[in-house]
Amino acid sequence: MPISVRNGANALGATEDRGFWVKTMLSRTEPVLVHSRYTNKEFVPANGGMNVTWRRFSTISASTTALVEGTFPAETIPTVVNVSATVNQYGQWFRSTDITKSQAFDDIKAEGTKVLGETMANSADRLTRNVMNAGSTVQYASTGGSRGGIASGMRLNAAELREAIATLKGNNAPKFDDNTYKAIIHPDTEQDLFNDSNIVNAFQYAANRGGSNPLATGVLGNYLGVDFVTTTNSAVTATGLSLGNGPTDVYLTILFGKDYTGEVGLSAMTSQIIYHEPGSSGALNDPLSQVWSLGYKFAHAAARLDESRCVRIEHSSSLGTE
Repeated sequence: MPISVRNGANALGATEDRGFWVKTMLSRTEPVLVHSRYTNKEFVPANGGMNVTWRRFSTISASTTALVEGTFPAETIPTVVNVSATVNQYGQWFRSTDITKSQAFDDIKAEGTKVLGETMANSADRLTRNVMNAGSTVQYASTGGSRGGIASGMRLNAAELREAIATLKGNNAPKFDDNTYKAIIHPDTEQDLFNDSNIVNAFQYAANRGGSNPLATGVLGNYLGVDFVTTTNSAVTATGLSLGNGPTDVYLTILFGKDYTGEVGLSAMTSQIIYHEPGSSGALNDPLSQVWSLGYKFAHAAARLDESRCVRIEHSSSLGTE
């Protein structure tokens, strides 16, 4: 836009100074998407419906009573457990005009495609996160007996981690192929763990020296056989004990083993960015070919396959509201 000139001001070149527009648009800050890394992925084939069911046999109790010669024991009837989920569609879109397509400084279509793609991936990650976080095995930090009872100082620490690990091992939850459980944590939680002297001492005296040490990288990594993965998509909810500063922020850290979650899409309807040219909606809706649209659509479902393979630890953080 031309710079306005007041009466008496030096007007030389003023109307020519339109500024400089950088052609490349700035990048956006995006969360690290990690939840879908650890799911069993399936795709429903075409004409396969929208409902998905996983099945497994329940564990059969061990035999500890000797057989009586010539007498067969009572029949063992295996129990089959079904886990079901329904695939749903999700999407967003926006429209613009033929003028912006041909005359705008920025490439609206190209940048719109990027931001919609990022949003689609983030949406799928959050949908999976919500399912993973809704497991039935819950550990409240310190003396907190419920989510509403989480208060200041009830943080995740080495003792809480040991308790959760013991729960998983007691449930015979299998580890991942790299022989670790996984923990998805918030950056605020990571900071608290690096303030725990038990954890810091373990890295200082037991971990490898050099640039790969967590104290050098700032990445928590592996501790007690748990591989920590940090993302801002780790859930935080302001539903803890209400104090002077308002409700305490409750952080939901999940610690889980292999085959905890399943994730499903549709093989005949994969994730897609959808673009419609001006005029493509027909004479009734766009008679002068003035409008174009851009959007995304994807199909998604997730389910917890075995509740015993995850512990959700609910706690506060020094960086949250306490």
